[in-house]
Amino acid sequence: MRLAKPLLSVLFPAWLASGLVPRAEAQFTEQGPKLVSSGSGGLATNAALSADGNTAIFGGPTDSSQVGAAWIFTRTNGAWSQQAKLLANDAKGSAHFCSAVAISADGNTAVVGGSSDNGGNGAAWIFTRNNAAQGAPWTQQGSKMIGTGGGLSAQGSAVAISADGNTVLVGGSEDNFASGAVWVYVRSGNVWSQQSTKLVGTGAVAPFVAQGSAVAISADGNTAIVGGHGDTNSTGAAWIFTRTGSLWSQQGSKLVGDGAAALALQSLSVALSGDGNTALVGRTLDSAGAGAAWVFTRSGGVWSQQGGKLTGTGAVGTANQGQSVALSGDGNTAVIGGPDDNYLRGAAWVFKRNGTWMQQGSKLVGGGGGFQGSAVALSADGGTLAVGAPGDNGGSAWIFAGPASSTPVPAGASPGFGTGTTGTFTFNISDSGGWQNLTVADVLINSVLDGRQACYVAFVPSGPNAGSVYLVDDAGDAGGPYSGMVLPGSQTVGNGQCTITGTGSAVVTSGDNLTLTLAITFAPGFSGNKVFYVASQDATSNSGWQALATWNNPGTAAAGPAVTGVTNARATGLAQTYTFTFSDSTGWQDITVANVLISSAINGVGSCYVAFVPAGANAGSVYLVDNAGDAAGPYAGLVLPGPAAVSNGQCTVSGAGSAVSAGGNTLQLTLAVTFTPGFGGNRIIYAAVGNGKQNSGWQAVGSVAVQ
Repeated sequence: MRLAKPLLSVLFPAWLASGLVPRAEAQFTEQGPKLVSSGSGGLATNAALSADGNTAIFGGPTDSSQVGAAWIFTRTNGAWSQQAKLLANDAKGSAHFCSAVAISADGNTAVVGGSSDNGGNGAAWIFTRNNAAQGAPWTQQGSKMIGTGGGLSAQGSAVAISADGNTVLVGGSEDNFASGAVWVYVRSGNVWSQQSTKLVGTGAVAPFVAQGSAVAISADGNTAIVGGHGDTNSTGAAWIFTRTGSLWSQQGSKLVGDGAAALALQSLSVALSGDGNTALVGRTLDSAGAGAAWVFTRSGGVWSQQGGKLTGTGAVGTANQGQSVALSGDGNTAVIGGPDDNYLRGAAWVFKRNGTWMQQGSKLVGGGGGFQGSAVALSADGGTLAVGAPGDNGGSAWIFAGPASSTPVPAGASPGFGTGTTGTFTFNISDSGGWQNLTVADVLINSVLDGRQACYVAFVPSGPNAGSVYLVDDAGDAGGPYSGMVLPGSQTVGNGQCTITGTGSAVVTSGDNLTLTLAITFAPGFSGNKVFYVASQDATSNSGWQALATWNNPGTAAAGPAVTGVTNARATGLAQTYTFTFSDSTGWQDITVANVLISSAINGVGSCYVAFVPAGANAGSVYLVDNAGDAAGPYAGLVLPGPAAVSNGQCTVSGAGSAVSAGGNTLQLTLAVTFTPGFGGNRIIYAAVGNGKQNSGWQAVGSVAVQ
């Protein structure tokens, strides 16, 4: 059996990266006086914030002669006050309790590490909040957690917690003679238990790798990043692990940023976005102590560095930037702490991603000193920033308030599928900060995500060019040239692929929502199956391209094998049943293979990639390609009809509910598909068919919102 090889689509730099209508970025400002504790031991050596930024936890591992403590502060109407001081009831010795802290999205579950507990074995503790309790809302949940397979591991060197508070990571940087490891715990009811054996990344270069010296976890708890700042003679590295069911496995090779100086201590600090697709890694000793941070992004299960290293401007001396890092939930706001800036006063720097990363404003310095930036924490909405300074008067923290990250979302396209040379298409876009925040909305219609030879449109909703519709020329350069018109109006703009008329087009705005209607006529030479990609941007973030619909511009039917279509061409949810129709002008028996690829692009890596053999020795066989996406295998198979099921990391195809029928020139294949939650997002349904001599090529026949 031979599968059609996947074609790599050309990812085109979007208009939204160019910032058609630039706006000034609002800055963070200090909110109220600095926070000080009721204790005496290094408050704000580490810090964490709830998703809304209204609950903060700060660790002070040196409180009470190195026993340690944590402090909870809450915000009401912009004013902060201490809610509790947390102490372990079963710590042993100078535990350095709260050498690391983390808190759930709702602020009701906290995990704290004590790396020196019991002579260096280390441990972690869980505390929960009952807001109905009077006077003492916080209590310890269960006994301290000590992972199996350890020893003098310094467990609790770093901790992280999922958004729902039910999955916890605990790093032990001294495990196995400082090679390091990470333990995972899950909660069922009120009981915590270890999940799987300890995690140790492969490819480490010993000695003293110190894996687990920094950890972070995605909101759903299924992606973890583990820092090991001692790897390769203190160059440092980070490892990604993912969870399927209850099983954890390493994803790809270790991450090492380009452009790092020797002894950079990469991965001394790490952070992850809520979806787990953006990672931030800090390195304090890069460039002789200036420090820096690197961003990595994941696409289709593959990680790559995004841009160059981030180094804040305005630093004085060797700032040690990267001692601490934080990311907003959407991954578009990054904070980097540099506690040694300006002769140990310290500072923090904020960066924003709008296609590329740029520093936002000047460095942030609270009204005091003492290693500010030793710890930083950022709320999920990016609107609240905590900066810790353990050397300021026994430990202090500053809260900075900024604009919460508004989120532009391409919410839908109508119709979701269809056929014809003309159509009136409606695109719905929302922004949590109000539609007025939107700077540009893009629509790109093509067979792949490529602005060249495409129907590529940008709409400006507000500002001096409000109402402008721009159609990019055939060369596809988002910087121009392009032709434009204004809505409402009766003008027309066209290129070699499409014409858009003002008559029949419109824009409606209300609250958070913008509805753009475009009357489009497609050129005869632009025939075939097309995908409607939609993207939007505001002053703080952009949505990225989302595949929301498919459309067939009919042309002359070619002889040989062809993809006719699919039922359920636009749907939402994890469980779907699709019926694909294929044909061959010489009879269905000549079809050697029919392919289905469900992904964000024509790429088999990290996709739901299926091949069906209709005839011959393997007739009725359904093959699901593995996560690596190689059409030559390996893959898992089942035979139709039959009850078996095959799975990879993206989907499960079940024999029950699947079927095949054939007659004349037509082959129909029904597949019962269940997507994994980790495969979430807008995905395109591609199909292809071949007869050994001819191949239809990949055809975009539908789309699905996996959620």
